[in-house]
Amino acid sequence: MSLLSGTRVVVIADGLTDMGGAMLAALGADVTLAGVTDTPGDAARLAWHRGMRVAEGEDLDALLDDADVFLDGRRSGGGHDDARSGRPGLIHVVANVDNLRETPATDLTLMAASGLMTVIGEPDRPPLRLPGNQAFALTGIQVATAALMGLRARRLTGEGQRIDVSATQSATLANYREAVMYAWTGRVGRRQGNRLVRGSSGVRQVWPCADGYVTWSMIDNPGMMRALVGVMAEHGVAGELAEIDWDGILVADTDQGVIDRWQGIVGAFFAEHTKAELGAWSLKHGWGLSTISTLEEVRGSEHLAARGFWQDVPDGKGGTVKLPGPLFLRHAPPGVQREEAAE
Repeated sequence: MSLLSGTRVVVIADGLTDMGGAMLAALGADVTLAGVTDTPGDAARLAWHRGMRVAEGEDLDALLDDADVFLDGRRSGGGHDDARSGRPGLIHVVANVDNLRETPATDLTLMAASGLMTVIGEPDRPPLRLPGNQAFALTGIQVATAALMGLRARRLTGEGQRIDVSATQSATLANYREAVMYAWTGRVGRRQGNRLVRGSSGVRQVWPCADGYVTWSMIDNPGMMRALVGVMAEHGVAGELAEIDWDGILVADTDQGVIDRWQGIVGAFFAEHTKAELGAWSLKHGWGLSTISTLEEVRGSEHLAARGFWQDVPDGKGGTVKLPGPLFLRHAPPGVQREEAAE
């Protein structure tokens, strides 16, 4: 039995609520897509509508009469305050755009309003947003979380409720590091490009190698640094790194010029080896390095295929398209039967 078996959800999808509906559907809810508003990125959003039944000419009021949860993507007006009238058990989750009421609430404007774009990109170039519709996705995650909390509260009290979710704040929460840094140090975060700044120095994060890129940072982890330098020494390229007492220094407090010199030695080593070689060494020795896959490499990954990661989904044109599989895998302990999530 799925976690949300028997739970009925109605969604008006506008970008902000789509991902939330997909998450509830993946948890086993019966999700009906009652409407899709015309917002940018519709083609990409189709993947978020998997697992939903599309309402064909059905009246919204009739759908809500039978619903446990209403994910409301009507950004203004539309009777937001009336949905629970006569439906005291309904959990009405409204995705708001608060301070963007007079501005088109696209993924771009939400990213900008959240402050995320302040810290994404190169310091001497314009700000960037994250790829895809990440602000929409972040809001959808909060929408689903709100619905689950509402279901839990209804189980305890017997009453539904209206829950407002701020799209701007949903994106802002992904930028928690800058808020914490300001609270503790008074510093305002800035775009750093390919640098992770801690203390008085910055270290590189993305590195070119023989056939692509890897991600790794020279941080204050003595065991990790000794492991990397050990392999470099075996290849005769560790240089001065082999003489450093990694337990006795703080990389974050080391002069930037020295950091850059050390990183030059590491960068030359990475450039001579493939992603597969570096990734295998990292797994074996604990470097904390990850390889960066291209889209084609992700699609052709034997590992992902063996795990059943991909699903063939109808493309609406008579064919299929491969999309990532289930968001969740659920396993009940032996002898335990799940309870219904909705009552």
